[in-house]
Amino acid sequence: MQKIMTTEEKEQKEARSKLIIGIILVGIMVLSSAGYAFYHSGGTEGKIKFNGIEFLLGEDKLWHFQISGQEFSTASNPQETENVSIDMNITLQNYAGKDLYFSDDSDMQGAGEISRNIGGYVPRMQQACLEACEEDLPLKNCTDNVIAIVRVNETLIKQEDNCIYILAKDEDIMRASDAFVFRLLGVS
Repeated sequence: MQKIMTTEEKEQKEARSKLIIGIILVGIMVLSSAGYAFYHSGGTEGKIKFNGIEFLLGEDKLWHFQISGQEFSTASNPQETENVSIDMNITLQNYAGKDLYFSDDSDMQGAGEISRNIGGYVPRMQQACLEACEEDLPLKNCTDNVIAIVRVNETLIKQEDNCIYILAKDEDIMRASDAFVFRLLGVS
């Protein structure tokens, strides 16, 4: 048998139940907001500032940043490319509106990284050869805009006329290509 309650006891029981439910709901909201903020901020590992530009690590594992309202994305952030030696004086303006050729012996990884970031500035990008090659590709020289990506045991970027040579070990090709992109864009 149930105990018969007075109206006052029923009201107290309802008020206590509402208070407990309210506290639980507020706790859930606070914890979910804190979790969302922590997860989406990526902590300090997913966000850096370099030369006044904010770099955010996306879910795609690329570093996203904006310059003059244009969005770019790279596999490396500028801090990871600081020790790449660069000897060139070409900027993005040198490529704007001109065809760009890639001579790449690295399975086109570096060329793909560069293309993703400057493809909107050049009318055409194409693979080519700087020297005679076995493939059916156009033969270009350093009067053309050529980016040659070459596997070697050192990591550096150098310029000879309109040719840019990105020299790197296989595991450093993406990092060196990103260093080139950062220099072109004036980030570093």
